[in-house]
Amino acid sequence: MSGDTPPTSPGAGAGASALPSTEAIFDAVGPAYEAAFAGLPSLADAISWILPRLPPNAKALDIGCGTGRPVCSSLAEAGHSVLGIDISSAMLTAARERVPLATFEKVDIRDFVPPPDGVQGYDVVTAFFSLIAGVSQEDIRHIIKKMYGYLKPGGIFVWSTVPLPAENLSIAWMGRPVVVSSLAPEASVAAVREAGFEVEKEELSTFRHRGDEVGICKSEDVWEEQHLFVYARKPE
Repeated sequence: MSGDTPPTSPGAGAGASALPSTEAIFDAVGPAYEAAFAGLPSLADAISWILPRLPPNAKALDIGCGTGRPVCSSLAEAGHSVLGIDISSAMLTAARERVPLATFEKVDIRDFVPPPDGVQGYDVVTAFFSLIAGVSQEDIRHIIKKMYGYLKPGGIFVWSTVPLPAENLSIAWMGRPVVVSSLAPEASVAAVREAGFEVEKEELSTFRHRGDEVGICKSEDVWEEQHLFVYARKPE
């Protein structure tokens, strides 16, 4: 998705039930997704920002972990206890092979229930581009509030998205039809604050993925995306 409104399929916003599920879409894209987004500078910057701010042996939750790299792998290799969750079986198979130091679970974030020690037990929760496909704007706000409850006081929340004022919009993503929702930049930051977080910084950037180069889609299915990263902390 780009900084402008992304290409829409005929009848955008209608007939969502006839479209492939989010799980099916990411199973089809598979581990090649990692290669398509390799070298995303803003994601590397986010990891570099998180790591020095964590206590030793921190507990981390990564929402929409994909193949586990680079987020879960970086956290686990730094000695932290990492749980990655995703809805795609193909992504999780790759994650378990590539990041054996982390734990992975197949679950929709809307249905995720943390273990007893996960309620106000996480030092960091991350959600990189995982609150877009197959969710509503209400879901996005509700999930952010849930993450607030999962963090320890002083815990870190870092969220990235493609900031668009979109609600259940049918688009073509990597050549595949998908229904997405998102919030404009100001509304995204406001949603984090409304959940109770203190926003430490927010950053906008652009990136063109390499899905065409790794065989996921055609060149006409690739465009420059606008990305928003929000860095926040739960008050002590």
